[in-house]
Amino acid sequence: MYSAPNERLRASASAWLQDGYVLGVLSGFSVLVLAWSYPIWSAAADVPCIFHELTGIPCPTCYGTRAMLAATSGRWVTALRFNPAVGLVGIGLFVYLPWAAGTVIGGWPRPSLLPGTTIKLVRVGGALVLLNWAYLIVVHA
Repeated sequence: MYSAPNERLRASASAWLQDGYVLGVLSGFSVLVLAWSYPIWSAAADVPCIFHELTGIPCPTCYGTRAMLAATSGRWVTALRFNPAVGLVGIGLFVYLPWAAGTVIGGWPRPSLLPGTTIKLVRVGGALVLLNWAYLIVVHA
């Protein structure tokens, strides 16, 4: 199929770029930088949410900074208690980064969505955001 090892790597890198893996790797890299700079960002966790201050109701991203800080420092249960959605994203990046590297470097198979599943994922994602917001209102209001 490929005449030279360089062509295989080039085809893999091209597919990797087209499928949005760059965004995922950059997001993961930013989480690692966040974990490295924890002492600096931990002070940002005390910045109040303006929406929460004005209405008394937490916004959908309230406690997200604290959740990400907890996830990147290995306190995953605490991350899920602060904000389950953001905590799951932080935990998921620890799984995603090695998998993405294996896909690019090791030639692991890349998953693909079945036709028609994108709109279903958007609907499920929207419902999960609303559920997360309801959790934040009940727990942190």
